[in-house]
Amino acid sequence: MLSGVGLALAAGLPACKNEVDVTPQTDKAYYPVAVGNSWTYAVADTTWSEARLVNRVVVPSVPTVNAFKLRETITETFTDAAGNKAYRLVRAKMVPPSTAWVDDSVFVLTANDQFVALSRNNVRTVELVFPVKDEGTWNLNAFNNSAQDTVTNQTRQYTRVGQAYTTGGGATGLPGKAYSTTLTTNNTGTAAENSLIKRSGYQQVFAKGIGPVFRRRFNKSFFNYPDPNNTSVQIYVDGSYFGARTRHETLIDYVVK
Repeated sequence: MLSGVGLALAAGLPACKNEVDVTPQTDKAYYPVAVGNSWTYAVADTTWSEARLVNRVVVPSVPTVNAFKLRETITETFTDAAGNKAYRLVRAKMVPPSTAWVDDSVFVLTANDQFVALSRNNVRTVELVFPVKDEGTWNLNAFNNSAQDTVTNQTRQYTRVGQAYTTGGGATGLPGKAYSTTLTTNNTGTAAENSLIKRSGYQQVFAKGIGPVFRRRFNKSFFNYPDPNNTSVQIYVDGSYFGARTRHETLIDYVVK
């Protein structure tokens, strides 16, 4: 389990598979939640066109990138329907060439010594559980009735806990930024897929004392067609898809109290 006080009993979350000390630290600094905190992200939304087979020649998928900025700000606290303290997280969007922020959506954060949960479009997911531990797992849908999930599934996992991480650089067009102490979460189990047919998942990187510094979501259905010499065999074409979309959100500015 990831909680010495019994996360499954105290918060309705299923037990995790790792053992920890009885009175561990909660590591809440990986997602500082306080009124006035804000995070600004450079976003690259990429969509690939559908590949086609013309006269036995593959016309490959073509990527189209939509770049903009998102800013998430904790604006206030309130008491939720269960009587617990909650935080209103307002997301604003700036699309070039505009330099004005326009409110886009409102989320709700719940943060305590055991977990951080995010409510979006009336779906509440568990973003972090405490204490953090490398390879620790939990059910991201513990608070909702996901058709692809059950209360016993372990669908999100910690990796690279306490390690350094660098965002930007390379082909991103963003300056490289190094963070000394981070953790990574990845969707796993029924919340992800990695097969010849499809690849999907969601990854987040949290820096201690800062919060979420990188997010990556991807959903790709790979293009394939029957081998002309053996129709029972499918040929897969690297980089071509029936449909594909990715989103990268990279932190470029923040205010943390």
